[in-house]
Amino acid sequence: MPAHRVDIVLPATPEAARSARRALSEAAIGGAVADDARLLVTEAVTNAVRHTVSTHIRMVVDVEAGTDRLLCALRDEAPHLGPADRTPAGCAERESGRGLGLIAALSQSWGVATDGAGKWVWFWLGASANRS
Repeated sequence: MPAHRVDIVLPATPEAARSARRALSEAAIGGAVADDARLLVTEAVTNAVRHTVSTHIRMVVDVEAGTDRLLCALRDEAPHLGPADRTPAGCAERESGRGLGLIAALSQSWGVATDGAGKWVWFWLGASANRS
């Protein structure tokens, strides 16, 4: 059971990333996990705003009790991933398109799951994250 859960729906506007970071602060996380979480949430929300026709983005963050383990999942209204590169290789040299590469590089695990009407991009953070 999570120690704290944030579950919000944001309008898919340029301000969504700022609102997501603000909501993330309610999840009671700290240290490097908090810094990485803010960065990865910003990248994932920005990708959804820029590369989908979504009108809203849902963000769910669970922080597990007694650990620094955090699960973040973001849902947009596009059931496909699109042409973005899903690997971190070469992302530092690109002017844009680094979002999924950063998620892959900084998270313990991540993925994409479709639900027919949209997709979830999710990632685990935290030194104690178990990739089972």
